[in-house]
Amino acid sequence: MSLTYKFKKFRLEDGSYTNRPIVDVILKNDGKSLEFGAILDSGSDLTTIPKTVADYLELGAEEKEIDMIGYQGAGKIKVSKLTIVFKDKVQRQNEQLDNVPIGIMQDPEEEDVIIGTSGVFKYFKIIFNDTKNISLIRLPSIY
Repeated sequence: MSLTYKFKKFRLEDGSYTNRPIVDVILKNDGKSLEFGAILDSGSDLTTIPKTVADYLELGAEEKEIDMIGYQGAGKIKVSKLTIVFKDKVQRQNEQLDNVPIGIMQDPEEEDVIIGTSGVFKYFKIIFNDTKNISLIRLPSIY
């Protein structure tokens, strides 16, 4: 099974534009779900979501906050797990990953959902085609 997504153009604060690898996902926990265009980031170890999303999904998290360093600087996260469904618009065949480790961003200004490598990349062969598209090809189950 292969999923293909297009890079999307984003305007930066300085007025210039960049293309980002955006994948359509559904984040799920105990019967609640939210759909997002998430950034697929091979440089991020952990999937991160905003605190507002975690609150809506009623995610339980470890009480202890841990430090995280990202592209926007350092911040605090709490750790949890959730289900991520990668949506396929063409063939209508989604790919679901359960118990994906995530970091819940504690900064209220964080709005992006970032899909990191842990619990995700080992299930797919991922091809970044320049800044045109991204292909996720599900690998045979070996875990």
